[in-house]
Amino acid sequence: MSCLFFPPPRLVEGFLDPVSPTMQRYFILLLCLGLVQATLQNYTVDDTSPDIQYGGEKLQCDATSCPTEFADGAFNSSATLTTGSITFSFTGTGIYASLDLIGVCSVTLDGSVIANFSLDVTEALAGSRANISESNLANQPHTLVIQPAANLTLIGFDQLVYTASLPAKKSHVGAIVGGVIGGVVLTLGALFLALLARRRKLIIRRNQRKTAVLRGISTARHDQKVGEEDATEFPM
Repeated sequence: MSCLFFPPPRLVEGFLDPVSPTMQRYFILLLCLGLVQATLQNYTVDDTSPDIQYGGEKLQCDATSCPTEFADGAFNSSATLTTGSITFSFTGTGIYASLDLIGVCSVTLDGSVIANFSLDVTEALAGSRANISESNLANQPHTLVIQPAANLTLIGFDQLVYTASLPAKKSHVGAIVGGVIGGVVLTLGALFLALLARRRKLIIRRNQRKTAVLRGISTARHDQKVGEEDATEFPM
């Protein structure tokens, strides 16, 4: 584990020097603290969700309509068999799914083909699956379409997972930005006050030195005058 090391701030005339490298690092760190926020989370969507659109004949398997062994191994104890397309729209940065497949299918994301799969009965019975995985997407609306690409293709769909921003975090963005701006304003205010205090102290010291010099000159003139008067009282 590593950490940042900041040497003690430099003092000038008893005050923090606002232009020192250390103070600059503190200022940069303050800005960065408000920017490092984790706001992503995975969401699971079941095959029975109304967000999943089926474009053909379908059979939703559960413990009453399909073999118990099949239903028990599925998420939420259900899976959907279809000979048509499967469409899902979401807003996020990633999507993942694993399909049972007998036949051929293509997968498109936002209209572009991202994968093609082909499995026969032997491969399907051996446990082979069609795995979909897309990450590092722009955080914006997307549409995933799984489309049969050959006759008699059968797709088994159980669930998918997509990555998206937490709604709660979105509502806090203004507060986070406001907090950072408030902290920056306070920091700038402290630096400004430090500059004023430093300037005022320097002016006071300069005036004190000037007063001392003037007093010295005045005293010297007075002593000289007294000496001249004493000289007139006692002529040579």
